[in-house]
Amino acid sequence: MKARKVTYSLASTALFLLGLGILTTSYELVAVSIIPLLFLAVPYHVSAKVDYAKLSGGNHIGEEFEAEVKLVATGFGILKAMHELPNHFELVEGANAVATFVLGRSDVIIRYKARPMRRGKYRLDRIVLEIEHPFLAWERYKELKVDLELEVKQRLRRITKVETIRGVARSPMPDIDISRIGVPGTDFREIRDYVAGDPMKFVNWKATARRNKLMVNQYEVEGKKAVWIFVDSNTYMTFGKTIRNYLECAIEIANALAYYFTSRGHKVGLYVIGHGICLYPDVGKRQFKRISEELMRIEAGEESVDQAFENCKKLLSIYKPLIILITRPEYSKPTRFVSEAIKAKIPIQIIALKGAVEGDEFALTLFEILRRSSLKSLRRANMIEWDIDKPIRQLMVRVVG
Repeated sequence: MKARKVTYSLASTALFLLGLGILTTSYELVAVSIIPLLFLAVPYHVSAKVDYAKLSGGNHIGEEFEAEVKLVATGFGILKAMHELPNHFELVEGANAVATFVLGRSDVIIRYKARPMRRGKYRLDRIVLEIEHPFLAWERYKELKVDLELEVKQRLRRITKVETIRGVARSPMPDIDISRIGVPGTDFREIRDYVAGDPMKFVNWKATARRNKLMVNQYEVEGKKAVWIFVDSNTYMTFGKTIRNYLECAIEIANALAYYFTSRGHKVGLYVIGHGICLYPDVGKRQFKRISEELMRIEAGEESVDQAFENCKKLLSIYKPLIILITRPEYSKPTRFVSEAIKAKIPIQIIALKGAVEGDEFALTLFEILRRSSLKSLRRANMIEWDIDKPIRQLMVRVVG
């Protein structure tokens, strides 16, 4: 039990009146001094138990769910009950907390609609109770448990049809682009260092003897160009209080791109910056499934984009894929990443995510100046700025339309 400020006020008032009555020998003041103490002495007690708790919906980010919890309270006093929610849940309708005066028996119903803003498994099992004295003199806290949990998944869209919009620049990799990896043709392209997995029949023995290391002949190959998607999952990608934070938006974009390109016969690879997870480019539904499952497991990590490029540099030089980097350039600063890709003659597309930023006018202006400066340093790359609160179908038009 915890005393509140009003308790000390009533006790002080009673002591003041009692002292004044004694000094002035006023029996009336002494009698009146008892009144504040009577308020404090009023007994109170409230007990509550859960009658039922139910929840429906909310299985995907941004999808509303409806929750209802019924408590049965008995006793005398003020009862405040709150169904505790994680910070990144957004109330849409109603309230997850109620207050009521209990006299005898009372049904207390908490009913509201909310929506989760991030992936994860959540136990929504805490009901916090605050029981107050009728005259707000005392308060007690209790906790009840309910059997509610919610698994929130990313709603990954499979976009296969993208309409071309007149006046919008087309992708640097149209469907007719030729792959660097595929069924070897007969047109000789170059002699290069041997890489694990190269067939021995392509070893150039003369060049090997001349350079004292294995060298192989590389031929032009049939098929479509490979696409390698780099998803930035560093901590700064989890900032933001919108329905989709930057990381969730990046995951959704990467999944849509992977489905679009794999469904058209392209080899698609994935690299998760932050964890060093790498899936080499491959074709077909099985590859899309592998990418999609890996995207669903992404959590915030720590790795620079430059390190990510170094980890894949040798393979990138062989595949020569279209690199699609999904990031926040003002934080990741991928200038060297872009320079190295361009130097290696690897096409690169940057999807620069942006969203609402909180702060005063000066802070927002300064942030925008720094962001624009970061984007300016990447002008050699094909770059698209994208607001994370917009539908990604519109983005797909700009990327592959």
